[in-house]
Amino acid sequence: MTDFKAPFPEVKKKNKRKIFAARLLLKSLIYSFAIFGILFIMLLLVVLGLIRQDSGGVVLVPKSALLTINFDHDYPETRGDDIVAEVTGAQPQTFLDLITAINVAGADKRVKALAATVSTSSLGLAQIQDLRNTIQAFRATGKKAYLFSSGFGSFGRGTKEYYLASVFDEIAVAPHSEVGITGVSLEVPFFRKVLDKIGVKPEFYSRYEYKTAMASMTDFQMSKPYREELTRLGGSIFGQFIKDTSSARKISESELKKQVNLAPLTSESALGAKLVDKIVYRQDWLKNLKKEYKAKTIDVYDYAANIQTYGRGVPAVAFLVIDGVIAEGESYANSLRDEVVIGSETVLQQLEEIAEDKEVKALIVRVNSPGGGYNAANEIWHGLEQLKENKKIPVIISMGDYAASGGYFVALAGDKIIAEPSTITGSIGVLGGKMVFQELWKKLGVNWNNIKFGDNAGILSFNTAFSNNEKSIFNKSLDSVYEDFTLKVSKARNINMKELNKLARGRVWTGEGAYKNKLVDELGGIDLALSEAQKAAGLKPEDRFRIAYYPKEKTLQEKIQQLVNGSRGIYMRKVLSDFEAELEQLKLLSRLRYDAVLPPLQINM
Repeated sequence: MTDFKAPFPEVKKKNKRKIFAARLLLKSLIYSFAIFGILFIMLLLVVLGLIRQDSGGVVLVPKSALLTINFDHDYPETRGDDIVAEVTGAQPQTFLDLITAINVAGADKRVKALAATVSTSSLGLAQIQDLRNTIQAFRATGKKAYLFSSGFGSFGRGTKEYYLASVFDEIAVAPHSEVGITGVSLEVPFFRKVLDKIGVKPEFYSRYEYKTAMASMTDFQMSKPYREELTRLGGSIFGQFIKDTSSARKISESELKKQVNLAPLTSESALGAKLVDKIVYRQDWLKNLKKEYKAKTIDVYDYAANIQTYGRGVPAVAFLVIDGVIAEGESYANSLRDEVVIGSETVLQQLEEIAEDKEVKALIVRVNSPGGGYNAANEIWHGLEQLKENKKIPVIISMGDYAASGGYFVALAGDKIIAEPSTITGSIGVLGGKMVFQELWKKLGVNWNNIKFGDNAGILSFNTAFSNNEKSIFNKSLDSVYEDFTLKVSKARNINMKELNKLARGRVWTGEGAYKNKLVDELGGIDLALSEAQKAAGLKPEDRFRIAYYPKEKTLQEKIQQLVNGSRGIYMRKVLSDFEAELEQLKLLSRLRYDAVLPPLQINM
């Protein structure tokens, strides 16, 4: 008989196992039906999407056209290549697509002018500098470029947007809006006090004092080298903004700095200071431009769809994008976490495809990465070196917003390295270590026991701090990695080790500083990289060639397979989270062993 004096009836151990198994089976069935339901809906949408696309068509370019661009839209470095883009047909333009469209429009007699808008953009600073050069080239054809803003930023933080706007022929703003050119600030969070309170000890070591990627965890505030580093970095970026903007707007640098210190400015104050040319509502602005040029508008996305490209049978320049944190294994993207990881295994497969394509005469590697795993970066570097040796083609590196640490390591394989003045690069150094939860476990009443076979078998355990012997072994390993990194830099850049010591030790540089110190070869963007690749491949400016973009577009079957695999992953993560096992986070922590990454730096403009 059941004893109802207990709050719940007793369950025997055998029954517990059965109940656990039944629950797991029930969850599995529920998630499986949910996944198959999602797949069915997605496949149905694919069919409907294909029907919709067939019934539609490309928007034709008017005989007299205004090319419109909204710079507040996303222009990622990597092409979105998943089932959602396939269904909706809303695949975003890449940054390369945007640059190409503006260049083609400059030579297109149908396009009379450029009419762009910007308010709060996700474009990076190096991308903005690249766009400024492209728009200047558009204007050099004799055509005008106009820009409208409903307000640069929101109570400040509109500096980079205005930096882009300054290169246009005419800037118009909405009545009662603001021009938030408040300058440049750099912010870094420090969590050491919080970690101490919960009993977590960050035990990390770096090579050397400027390698501050884990300073947010290990320190209470900025060290002297860290502050020196960020002051130099921010000063370079602010100096570029002042110099370029004052030149474009024909305002003295001292006057521009004065207005920055008064900002955010009202639209009326900005007009009086000659920072803008016109105050007008957007509808009236566009209506007047259409009337002036007797033209119809065409969006840059629709315009790009009209651009004819050469197919196979002509020489090709491969364009390989390395965009995101570098890690071992396969590349993956998690849109929910806004996380992109570039897997060395995936990149090496792409390099093999490039090597097998006989039409490829040169390779541009577009690096937009803050770094990542040292071993993964080393693999990609070696793969590029092998490609150059075996295929005998030039490799040109084009740096985006970031090409630092592991990203800079990859760039060393280039015959020529090109960066924008504001590109964040260098950070030649390495760090490693672990988070130690020993005191946290004590607070929680958790007692870990261990059995080891080997004196250093638990060297990377999160449950105990490094012993003196483990600390010595770990630091020797970091010394070895740092030596390998600096030797490769010295050889690739022809800089002796004594001089390199003044540039390395984890120091971060803007492209401007890297150019002065011979860490990069030239300052410029994608257009310059293409021009250099053509020359290096022996192609004349008038020669026909095509751009072979990598990663290649997936087939519909591959996109569906990606969805299936992703669904499995979603299910497994849900089951694991039910058992409180965040394996992805554990992997992230263990990956910090030999990481070459930038600090968690936020640049506000």
